[in-house]
Amino acid sequence: MKSRIQAMNWDFGKCNFCESEAEFIVRCEDLAVHFDPLFELYVNHAENSHSLNPDRTYLLDEHLQLYWSKLFNTKLLKAKDIKHLINQIGRGGGFFSEALFEQPVELKVLMETELMPALDLQLKWQSFSDEIKEKNRFFLSEKIDTDELQSIFERLAVTYPKDTTFYRARISDEPLPIAQLGKPPQKSTTPGRANPVGIPYLYVSESEKTTLYETRIALHEGITIGKFVAKEPLNLVSLKNIADYGPFEILDRGFSLEEFIQYRPYLQSLEHELSKPVRKQDVHLDYLPTQFLCELIKSLGFDAVEYKSAMHANGYNLAVFNDEKLECLDAKFYTVKDLEYKWG
Repeated sequence: MKSRIQAMNWDFGKCNFCESEAEFIVRCEDLAVHFDPLFELYVNHAENSHSLNPDRTYLLDEHLQLYWSKLFNTKLLKAKDIKHLINQIGRGGGFFSEALFEQPVELKVLMETELMPALDLQLKWQSFSDEIKEKNRFFLSEKIDTDELQSIFERLAVTYPKDTTFYRARISDEPLPIAQLGKPPQKSTTPGRANPVGIPYLYVSESEKTTLYETRIALHEGITIGKFVAKEPLNLVSLKNIADYGPFEILDRGFSLEEFIQYRPYLQSLEHELSKPVRKQDVHLDYLPTQFLCELIKSLGFDAVEYKSAMHANGYNLAVFNDEKLECLDAKFYTVKDLEYKWG
């Protein structure tokens, strides 16, 4: 949205809504050309929500805040300010009506279930997952539309530039040399959420803190953390924070809004599967669907897949297929002095 505002006939001054100074500003009604496609997605719907909490209904401003969670800066804008802002933008466009802006709404495309190919894709993925774990391993009767997945993944591609830093840790009684911080040897590679048995991937995190959490290190244990740097751009598929994608970012990535709304629950389920912590009691068969998913991404020429950390709320991990693009430049040894647990 910021880039769109800067491309318009903007002024420079104080925002009337959040009262921030020295910002790019435009008249609310001038934003209608960008928000009208968003307003057009909605239809009045007096019953419980399909897209959010199914136990209640939502007004348009409430739905926009919750479904598109990064669209507005809720640290600067209160709910009543967002409602006023949406109302002012809407009055400048062609979709304003008192009913649409003041009565409960739902996303129109979710009311037309017979037109939801993504729902069919999600059901097929579940059937595929069940079959590959329980019935057939190599010759499957439930096929996945890999062409459709390829189209989705290519629009979720992210490139990290050369010199981007990542981290990997190994629990150790003493400092480990850099040579021992890469991916494990092929013969000792156990199956993980992303890699099959005997096929090692390099798992790295975006910060030392995340990789520390990922090891599940105990109190007083030692750990060596390696600093990895990208020697060249790293091209990957990002399956983290799917719900954070805003409508304008979606359009810039080549999705239509209706298309992404349909795919979003399916992509969130893939994100959830990849982000599950690997536990000792897990059955290795449970990893087969996500291993297939990662191998598909690898076969499309991507260097890695990115997913949210299950152990650190704000962190994320990469399963790197092409580890030749990363180099470990430094290693530090730590001993854990304190742990903190939270429960609810």
